[in-house]
Amino acid sequence: MSDKALEAAKTIYRGVFHPIEDFACSAKKGKLGVIAEGAIADLLVLSRNPLEDITVLDRPELYLDAVSGKGKVVSWKI
Repeated sequence: MSDKALEAAKTIYRGVFHPIEDFACSAKKGKLGVIAEGAIADLLVLSRNPLEDITVLDRPELYLDAVSGKGKVVSWKI
């Protein structure tokens, strides 16, 4: 992994997992921050890899293809 991709991965990790670690109670451990059956998750589907170019997260109108929340697709680009 390149240094640029590693830095992007660290930034994404901090944005996703630090809030989970701060606010998660023991009953929700293993259900937050994962993609798995029974997990509590929202999901962004992007047309480009944010590890290669983290700025794609700044331009959702170009790169955000779908949003899932509470187990359902709530928005998608056609």
